[in-house]
Amino acid sequence: MMVRVIATAIFLWGACLSSVAHAEDCFVLYKAKKDNPLKLHLGLMKIDRTCSDDAIEAISRLRLQPAGWSLLQIVNVSKDIEVEKIKRDLGEYFLKY
Repeated sequence: MMVRVIATAIFLWGACLSSVAHAEDCFVLYKAKKDNPLKLHLGLMKIDRTCSDDAIEAISRLRLQPAGWSLLQIVNVSKDIEVEKIKRDLGEYFLKY
């Protein structure tokens, strides 16, 4: 009986940690390009993962690809951003993808 209670408590504790980790937003500042003719842009995207997640780069590539953009570089990954300044600087590429 005690083993079952402990196992249930451990399971619930793990589930709580997992849901907290996935609820965190991560902002990715990136550079992207299109070819023929060459176009470049700097943009910001919000990803519903922790910023330490190894999949951030792959997710960024997949979001840009349908619009014909190729990820060149991830410039910065952060939980906090200065919304007004970045929005003004990035224009149409602020949280577009």
